[in-house]
Amino acid sequence: MTPGQPAPLSLFTLKEGIVESSAEQVLVDAFAADFQGLRHFGAKIGEALNLEPPWSGLLQEDDLTVAYAYFGEGTSPNDPGGGALIGKKALLYELLTKITSQSA
Repeated sequence: MTPGQPAPLSLFTLKEGIVESSAEQVLVDAFAADFQGLRHFGAKIGEALNLEPPWSGLLQEDDLTVAYAYFGEGTSPNDPGGGALIGKKALLYELLTKITSQSA
């Protein structure tokens, strides 16, 4: 695996506006950027449909899946949540299970 290439599975925590992980900083930065984009896109769709901001989001490509979920206390940038980045297509349910199990 080359530097910056997603590992089989990297988990991230979201707390008080900070993304943290034991993964390489390049992956943390990449996840943080994707998270912000997904969060913004979901909020715009929700706003257009008169819905609340989404509590989760997923971006899937052939060789990459990025997902995030909040842990139930809210959906603002400072609320706690988690995320995952994996270098393959992955099922939403499987990733959400791994992400939300971090809140325990």
